[in-house]
Amino acid sequence: MTRQKKLWIVVVMAVLMAGGAFLGSRQGETEETKAVAPLAVNTQRTQVSEKQQGLRLTGTVEGLTSAIISSRYSGQVEELNVENGQMVQVGTPLLRTDSQELGNNVRLAENGVRKAAVNHDNIAVNCRRQQSLYDMGAVSKQNLEAAQTQYATSQAEVDDAAANLAIAQKRLSDATVTSPVTGVVANKQVTLGQMVSAGTQLMTVEQIDAVYVTVQVEQQDIDKVKIGREAKVKVDTYKDTVFTGHVAVINPVAGRDNRLFEVKIRVENPDFKLMPGMFAEITLAEEEARPVLTVPRGALTSRKGQNYVFVVDDEGKAKQLRVETGVLFDEELEIKGGLPEGSLVITDNLDKLKDGDAVNAYGGEEK
Repeated sequence: MTRQKKLWIVVVMAVLMAGGAFLGSRQGETEETKAVAPLAVNTQRTQVSEKQQGLRLTGTVEGLTSAIISSRYSGQVEELNVENGQMVQVGTPLLRTDSQELGNNVRLAENGVRKAAVNHDNIAVNCRRQQSLYDMGAVSKQNLEAAQTQYATSQAEVDDAAANLAIAQKRLSDATVTSPVTGVVANKQVTLGQMVSAGTQLMTVEQIDAVYVTVQVEQQDIDKVKIGREAKVKVDTYKDTVFTGHVAVINPVAGRDNRLFEVKIRVENPDFKLMPGMFAEITLAEEEARPVLTVPRGALTSRKGQNYVFVVDDEGKAKQLRVETGVLFDEELEIKGGLPEGSLVITDNLDKLKDGDAVNAYGGEEK
């Protein structure tokens, strides 16, 4: 290799090395620029406010009354007037069983009443005649007493006939089954033309113009539950609606299996939004509010069993603080320690933050 070729090789290598160093420095500058770019975050200024601590429970909506509907007598269903989900009032006819035989019994009982009445009238005339004859001395006292006995017996027969008629009419009336409450038909298990037995459950009518929300309360919390205490109720169907109720029933005996106390919260339900079987979340409020420092529950991060929040420090950087948490007030979480009042807490992009990162803070209040 000649000296000139060696020189060219050295020049080319030097140019390549310089270019690589330049590109590397440019890439380093780009990465450094990206690393220090402030992250946009939303913030909220912490402050102490009055909050009512609540006992948070879960429960199930039940009808105020669940009326079991059955037929008093066996027979074939001749008329069926309702379907599941239908609203009914007190006295609404639900179904009617075969009533022809019962109607015939009513007619027989009516005939019995008429016969007894005619017989009683004849005996009454005879009794008055015997009384007149006895007053004139034409008949003995024994004859008068016999007539009076016959009169009393016929009066009893009239009463028996009237009672039989009332029984027959009641049975005919009972062939038409009516709703005992105002509510909604549920669990219908009968069809038109079906033969039913006396006492067999055919459907239910759930009274839901007011409902119970039934919850199970642990022993350590039962002292916080008082008759009349206000409760806030939420269901998934109406996420933005809070229903207000009051504790109406407290079972004083814990369940044998779970040692929990059953509590029923009455909630007025004029629009029938709450339906039996719905899952509900309940908060029982304390009697008095207390001052509490809170942050949005979404501002909290956890790692290895410890809770943290990020705040914006005076230099505009994210600072991670370990905090002690308390109870949850809807979407606000109590902070019992580790966070000064007035801190600017970061509420989003927490998964992108590290302690010491520069941030652009939006929201909250300026100091």
